[in-house]
Amino acid sequence: MKHLTRAMACALALMPATTAFAETTVRMLKTWDSRYPGSIVICHRFAELLTEASGGEIKVQTSGPETIPPLQQLEPTQNGLFQVLCTYPGFHTGSATILTGLESIRPDAQAFRDSGAIEVVRETYDALGLHTVSVPLAHGYAIYLNRDLSDAGDLSGMQIRALPPQHPYITAIGGTPVVLPPPEMFSALERGVVDGAAFPLAGATGYGFTEVTSHYFGTNITSPHVILANKAFWDGLPQEVRDVFETQASILEDETPDTYRTLNDQEHARMAEAGMTRLTLSDSVAAKLDDAVVEGAWAFAETRDGETAVRLRAAVEAAGLLE
Repeated sequence: MKHLTRAMACALALMPATTAFAETTVRMLKTWDSRYPGSIVICHRFAELLTEASGGEIKVQTSGPETIPPLQQLEPTQNGLFQVLCTYPGFHTGSATILTGLESIRPDAQAFRDSGAIEVVRETYDALGLHTVSVPLAHGYAIYLNRDLSDAGDLSGMQIRALPPQHPYITAIGGTPVVLPPPEMFSALERGVVDGAAFPLAGATGYGFTEVTSHYFGTNITSPHVILANKAFWDGLPQEVRDVFETQASILEDETPDTYRTLNDQEHARMAEAGMTRLTLSDSVAAKLDDAVVEGAWAFAETRDGETAVRLRAAVEAAGLLE
């Protein structure tokens, strides 16, 4: 995005701040296309809630990864080319890692809000010129394989594509994590360059996992999504518009866990119909994975802002979200 002048970006960021509430238009960038259900049930759903709650006075224009690739989406939101970003924090760990700790918590929206954790999260993103609007806690992460588990019942001898925050999970149960851009993941699975991949359960068939893998197993990993707003845009909104954003964010957060339970059940059924084998880890291997999710998620969260990550962990732990 270097070809955009900072002056242009700032002008774009400030446009809605000078627009009447009845004409508020929001440019939202989202990380996924329609193959991932989160694009619909989180990003588009939030846009829908805003429009409905404002009686049509807030209109949201969405653009996806065809406009700006997932790993490059934070900067154009910081610069104001887009005013809102609906994304997964694993795609911008070069700038912030704190939210990866939430992969270890129970997806309980009310308990998360009551814990005050979002205020800790906001400190990190405020420093990046972004306001944290919402942290919907989705769940249902799986590891897909083009072969069965090893003789030890784990990932020994296997190379598994995973995002950097998830690498400790893979190594804990014997695998070797591999970094691959999303467009290369499926061809690598098909050609046997990698033996598997960590990926959300919802959307697995839409992305084609049933065509390039044959086995999978679930995990207790939560998928914290995040909706961020350009700080200049947010600060320039009338309070009544910010109130609509905040109220609808709470509604979205409350909906998300149950929505994902339904999506995950549907995905299990589709994969069974396609002939995928659903694996069950032994108690000892599953315990290793669960321990790695907790310790690995928080170790990675601390890599950029250790003190803030420690406070975030303390907040969710006090709320019973790590139990």
